[in-house]
Amino acid sequence: MRLHPLSLVLALGACNDDWTAKGDGPSTIQNGDADTDTDTDADADADADSDTDTDTDTDTDTEPDPDDIDDDGDGYSENQGDCDDANPDIHPGAEELCDGIDNDCDGTSDADFDRDGDGTADCEDGCPILVDAYAAAGGDGSHTRPFQLVQDGIDASVPRGCFEVWVEEGIYYENIDFIGYAITVTGIRGPEITTIDGGGIAAVATFSSAEDRSSVLTGFTLTNGGGDRGAGVNILDSGPTITGNIITGNATTSLPGIGGGVLSFNGDPLIEDNEISGNDACYAGPEDGCDGGGLMLRGGAPEVIGNQILDNTAGDGGGIWLARSNALVLHNLIDGNLADDEDAVTAGQGGGINVAIGEDGCLILNNIVTNNSATTHGGGISVYEYSSTAGEATIENNVIAYNTVIETSNGGGILVNQYTAPIVQNNAIYGNTGPGAWLNAASYGGVFAHNDVYGNSSAYAGARGSQTGSNGNLAVDPAFTAASNDGDWTNDDFHLRAGSGLINTGLSTRTDPDGTRSDIGAYGGPYGSW
Repeated sequence: MRLHPLSLVLALGACNDDWTAKGDGPSTIQNGDADTDTDTDADADADADSDTDTDTDTDTDTEPDPDDIDDDGDGYSENQGDCDDANPDIHPGAEELCDGIDNDCDGTSDADFDRDGDGTADCEDGCPILVDAYAAAGGDGSHTRPFQLVQDGIDASVPRGCFEVWVEEGIYYENIDFIGYAITVTGIRGPEITTIDGGGIAAVATFSSAEDRSSVLTGFTLTNGGGDRGAGVNILDSGPTITGNIITGNATTSLPGIGGGVLSFNGDPLIEDNEISGNDACYAGPEDGCDGGGLMLRGGAPEVIGNQILDNTAGDGGGIWLARSNALVLHNLIDGNLADDEDAVTAGQGGGINVAIGEDGCLILNNIVTNNSATTHGGGISVYEYSSTAGEATIENNVIAYNTVIETSNGGGILVNQYTAPIVQNNAIYGNTGPGAWLNAASYGGVFAHNDVYGNSSAYAGARGSQTGSNGNLAVDPAFTAASNDGDWTNDDFHLRAGSGLINTGLSTRTDPDGTRSDIGAYGGPYGSW
């Protein structure tokens, strides 16, 4: 029982009755009870207080501590370390800027801003050079006074001994040239919000001064390029690194009209992990000779790895056009491209890839070639060579599916024609409109082995006839994990299901990454892990 102060006083007073009988003098304690009366009524001294009040607070106020509220919506409150909760750009983990403000709330300003990791604060050494489309005019490339144009950053880099140009988000209306500099130019906020617009007059980016792989362009959308070749990226006798960009909406504006997205002429570039989409090599609609909607690779030894090459248009080679090139084309998705030429005889070759004149070092490996179209030759891949001295391009471990030859029966999936003698093996050729494989006469040589040709409008056409049952060639359902001819590549998964007839049925001289005999298709062979 909880005693309030008054109850406590009364109780202490009542204790005297236990020791002294009022008016009776000294008392003898009987049974521990000083009360010797014989009445049976309740002891008047008993505490009748039955208060069970636990004094609970019934206040329902749940208002939080004001310092727990994220006032500026940046994900941090004052109690979480936000040192300026009225500014969403200032909070723990924010990027430190050269502005005299503690942007990341670590107790310092600017001094810890060293994005290039050279040990000197960028505000002091001026490197990387900074470009910002929203900066004031007359900048010097420092982090307090950025340049407004990417080309200004390039021009200033090497003379200052700085090999990094960092470009903030925005749209830059210009055409850039690396002028031979071994520098890295980076859209630091990513290609979705960092754009270089070429104005429809010339290539957006040019490499024509013997640049090598140490000249790097990354993190941009490159769009609205023009000119007669390489409207998006024009590479001449050079080998830069083009990686992590979106190259889209570029179109040649005059003849010869080659390389809508990228042109590499006698170059050795690394073109990796880009989206190359919606480019056009034909400046005024279908034209004779406008080649390489996504990429044109002529000569050299370019490496085209891990790109998405989508919805590009050309006369020949809607996705990629190759000639006399030791190119490596590896791990690309080549989808939705169109080859539509007006030539009366050879109109529209290679909706996905056109190998015009092959080389022994031309390797087309482990790609997914889907939903492409050509008017007359090779909806997916066309190998159509005019030279009897052409080399033997290798086309191995690809999926060639759902492609279409529109006006003829010359190979919905793959066409091998003229003098060509490519090595075509370990490919899954599936679901194409038109013959899966159109093959020239065996007298021209070449190899067609361990391919699965299944589910096409027809299996084979051309002088060589059916190859099913010979040289390891199959005609079985590939049992892909998920594949549908709906024109949407995002719904497809061309890995093989357990029990597929394409598992361990490829070339016995090839092994998968797990050491077993090569599977047929894009995920088999030495480069099957991707």
